[in-house]
Amino acid sequence: MILITNPSGIGRSPERILREFKKNNVKIKHLIGLEHGFLGLEEDFSKSPVTVDEFFNLPIYHIYRVKNTELPAILKGTDAILFDVQDMGMRCYTYLTVLKRIMDGIPDSKNTKLIVLDHVNPALYLKGRGEMIDKKFLNFAGEFPSLFFGGLTLGESAAYYNAEYLDNRIRLEIISPKNAKRSFDWDKEGIPWITPSPNLPTVDSAVNYLGLVLLEGVNVSVGRGTTAPFVYFGAPWMVEPEKLAEELNRNSGGDYYYQTVFFKPVFGPYKNEICRGLRLTVVNRKYDPLKMVFQLIVALKSNYKEFKWRSYSDGTYNIDFLWGTESFRKAIDSQKSYDQYSKYLSSAEKEYNEKIKKYYLY
Repeated sequence: MILITNPSGIGRSPERILREFKKNNVKIKHLIGLEHGFLGLEEDFSKSPVTVDEFFNLPIYHIYRVKNTELPAILKGTDAILFDVQDMGMRCYTYLTVLKRIMDGIPDSKNTKLIVLDHVNPALYLKGRGEMIDKKFLNFAGEFPSLFFGGLTLGESAAYYNAEYLDNRIRLEIISPKNAKRSFDWDKEGIPWITPSPNLPTVDSAVNYLGLVLLEGVNVSVGRGTTAPFVYFGAPWMVEPEKLAEELNRNSGGDYYYQTVFFKPVFGPYKNEICRGLRLTVVNRKYDPLKMVFQLIVALKSNYKEFKWRSYSDGTYNIDFLWGTESFRKAIDSQKSYDQYSKYLSSAEKEYNEKIKKYYLY
């Protein structure tokens, strides 16, 4: 067996896995590493394609460092691949890319079964939102053929990809969680949030991430390196943040609100600098994160001359790789309203949502 997990799945009990697998004569061939490592402790990608895991004393292949042409040899001769991790339901959240690459790389679908221990995710209520990715923006944080918000669980995504792109060649088993539903609310259900990656430690950070992740395409800190990632955001140049908060709160519809905050990241953008900023509190867990972040970036751009889209040395923009096309950035730069942009997206969203309905398990 090959195991793909982290502390948001069965990976939070590595000793128990070893004990139970040994008791049932299950041999783990090796591990596949997700972005933040098997224990979920790594802030950045591993620089090596393969390391040795300290708990299992087994090779752990870091898939984002492994060439796609090398994957079949790694997966060959495996009876089962067990995939168990909490996802965010977004194309830019890299666990979905890992799932796709594993499915593409399985060389012998007759002898190898892919088993997905499924989880609901915080974005399911949104259904499919956004656009299909432009091929020139394919990257590890944008590879799966879905809209930005995929509208599916990982298990459903596996079924969708298997049927629509692989002619159902993968032997796929999806094990569903008890009492799962598309409108799942961790707070109301009383189910603890298990951190899927270091910067999503709480339900609040996960709910905020649905929109604030796109702030990583502009020159502000999203609170990485603080005690409240994706709750705080700001920059040293964001003077008089209380005025920005007042403007944004007038347009929030009561779904969320902003408060001023000061913070000093210990890593990431503006490391060891005092940042003026805002704290986002989402009141309505069914809010529109795309509207929130669109209006937020518009306000930052119009209020601060220091605002910039983050760019790479070749002149391309980080936001285009995050979103998957140039349209989000260009809509803001051309001063389109959110309603205009939402209307532009609507036809692609309607077509996609009709296609994915048949893969719903919940």
